[in-house]
Amino acid sequence: MVENLFEQNLLWAVLAAVCWLFAARGARRLATRPHSRALRRRARLGLALLTTALLTLTVRAALAVALAAETDWWGATDFLLLAVAPQVAAGAVVTWLSVPAYWRLTGWDQGARRSGVPGAGAGAGVPGAGAGAGVPGPSAGAGRPKAEGATPASSAVPAPVPSAFGLAGPTGEGATTLTEAGPPVAEVGSAVQGEVQGAATPTPVARSAAADPRLVVPVRVGGVAVGLGALFTLHPPAPPYTGFLVLEVTLLALAASGLVLLQQRRRAAVGVPGWRPASRGRRLVRALAVVTCGALLVAGGYGLAARESRLPDRMATAHHHAYDTGGGPGPGAAPARSVADLTGPPTGAADRRFTLTAATRTVRLASGETVDALTFNGVLPGPELRVGKGELVEVTLVNQDVAEGVTVHWHGVDVPNAEDGVAGVTQDAVRPGGRHVYRFRANRTGTFWYHAHQQSSTAVARGLFGALVVTDEARQPTPSDGVDRTVVAHAWSVGNTSSGGSAVRGSGGALSGRNGLGGDLRTAFGDDTGERRERVAAGTPVRLRLVNADNCPRTYALTGTSFKVAAIDGNEVSAPTDLDGTLLRVAGGGRYDLTFRQPQGAVRLTVTGDANAGAGSQGFEGCGEDGAYGTHGTRESPSLILAPDAAAEPPAAVADAPLFDPLHYGTATGPRPLTPGDDGFDRDFRMVLGNSVGFYDGAPMMLWTVNNAVYPDIPSLLVGEGDLVRVTFLNRSLDDHPMHLHGHRMLVLSRDGERADGSPWWTDTLNVAPGERYEIAFRADNPGVWADHCHNLDHARDGMVLHLAYDGVSSPYETGASTGNTPE
Repeated sequence: MVENLFEQNLLWAVLAAVCWLFAARGARRLATRPHSRALRRRARLGLALLTTALLTLTVRAALAVALAAETDWWGATDFLLLAVAPQVAAGAVVTWLSVPAYWRLTGWDQGARRSGVPGAGAGAGVPGAGAGAGVPGPSAGAGRPKAEGATPASSAVPAPVPSAFGLAGPTGEGATTLTEAGPPVAEVGSAVQGEVQGAATPTPVARSAAADPRLVVPVRVGGVAVGLGALFTLHPPAPPYTGFLVLEVTLLALAASGLVLLQQRRRAAVGVPGWRPASRGRRLVRALAVVTCGALLVAGGYGLAARESRLPDRMATAHHHAYDTGGGPGPGAAPARSVADLTGPPTGAADRRFTLTAATRTVRLASGETVDALTFNGVLPGPELRVGKGELVEVTLVNQDVAEGVTVHWHGVDVPNAEDGVAGVTQDAVRPGGRHVYRFRANRTGTFWYHAHQQSSTAVARGLFGALVVTDEARQPTPSDGVDRTVVAHAWSVGNTSSGGSAVRGSGGALSGRNGLGGDLRTAFGDDTGERRERVAAGTPVRLRLVNADNCPRTYALTGTSFKVAAIDGNEVSAPTDLDGTLLRVAGGGRYDLTFRQPQGAVRLTVTGDANAGAGSQGFEGCGEDGAYGTHGTRESPSLILAPDAAAEPPAAVADAPLFDPLHYGTATGPRPLTPGDDGFDRDFRMVLGNSVGFYDGAPMMLWTVNNAVYPDIPSLLVGEGDLVRVTFLNRSLDDHPMHLHGHRMLVLSRDGERADGSPWWTDTLNVAPGERYEIAFRADNPGVWADHCHNLDHARDGMVLHLAYDGVSSPYETGASTGNTPE
């Protein structure tokens, strides 16, 4: 619902701006019509257009209010304050002043004319319609007695003076003051009556009425207001919004004052007898000048915006000039510490030692396709690392020839901050020929994975990742233990790529949420895009560890047996129950562990929905595609078949089935974890995940924003060690965002206001789909400066990154083009 409301707000903001642009132009040119019938026709057309513009504004306001109501108001504060409130006020003034004035100029008030009311007809009763009172037109003054107090025909049209609104009719010696009811002068009514009857040339009275500031200015100011509203909708500013609201109101007030003065001069000019519109040539020259100036302004604004959006060549982590304190104390209370000091155990013999060598390779998959890859130890994916709980793990990273540099991030493992592997935040990227040693203790069992965090949107897409499994016992599983398989799913770019193996910022990949490499993307289980069979004896316990090593959610089906979801993101589920005919949607970067006993027949694991695979862009709305999450087919659907007999026929994949919901799955045992005390949470943050049209690092694109800002302008979330923290995510954008917090695991409290009441749902990568609202909590128990970003790595590359910063902790590392550190 929120996704649809957000889309409609964007659409109607643009539509309203277009309608008001034409309405404002029509109001300004109304007085220049060459003859009376044209003036009346244009007045009728203008009234219809103005009515349409008011209707679009009404719909726009209603949609903003509906979005606010659906998101508990705070999710649409920017729309309400900046894109609706000033525009509704301008629309109310237009309805009060301009619409009645247009109506009187249409000549449709026939009843008033037949009743003999003086001044009835086109222009009669229009605010200021008597600007030319006493100036006889072709059908005024002949054979009529001069009205008492009327201005002689030879006198100039008096200039209007401002009223409380800034708009008023003309006053002056010998002239009757005009009111909302229209001029009481008989000559005016006679002149306009002649206009309605079809005089060839509009009289000064009619032109003056059509140029009255109270008709023209409110429409033009309304056009400016609606245009600003569209700008704030397409490119919302970062909170707080008070300063932007003051700026917007000030701009509208200045625009109204300037337009009043200009329109008063214009009205005085067109009210002079014998006035004629400018020649066609002069109008053409004027139009060319306006277009040229507009083009120069647009080009200048484009260049300025592109230049201002460029990221600095060097940027320290301390660049965060702003903190979001979440209602807690500000910085400065904790002692100073450096990320470089927050290491794993520096001494002691490692229980497990691994070496990961990063290199550029052309790799042929098991299914035959060729991939221009980046590899760890020459294989795709990288080697699976299995360790025991509590073991001290030492991994040596060697960069053989990856020019951009390499790091290793341990996704989901709460390692000490210096071991987290984020270039420019916890270490420098390892250059070709270099090496780096990671040491940490594996304190929690589960399915995790590791991947590069230097130019990760490209490096992960090309293969720098692998599985990390922590088990209760420090040994490989034996046949008596059953089958324990890790199934890493990834969409490989096979054959030629559209960008030579490099991601293109702002490309279709960035919009769609896919891996950004282009080419033909084929999903594989490991290195096999086809069907793989394994013989498993009936009755054998099986554990399948699903790892989604891509940007978008991936939907799986396990058919041929009932099963349990035993773990989510490496966290065991309490009292899981059997599922049958249920689809599993795993977030980008997420993991599910499935357990079952092998039946007598075959069991099939396959992908039934995958927006990561295919050729070309997945469309503007990205991963979700309004909930479709890709289509299934043999080319994009690898399968794993487990069967006691190689000849067993596997069951067909089920694509239309209920979706697994962790919110109510399993049973909670004991008190709920992370329950706040009487004082509530120590920190409470709100993050609106949205879209904005703008520039990032010099390139125009659809931005992925947090609270209407992009990195590095998103304030860091400031916490103190030991704080109990709550974060609310609201997705007001057009794509999924798998939000990943480094160094911590998050407990889901609620979704869309519905409380989580099953097994405690712990996660480190939470997919927030368009329109969804999640509340999560975590304990700040791992000090450091931690990346907190969307794990759709294209989104992170384009600015959807912030940091969780512990008070007193700083980083000595820098990011930027000249540093060689590009974490996303």
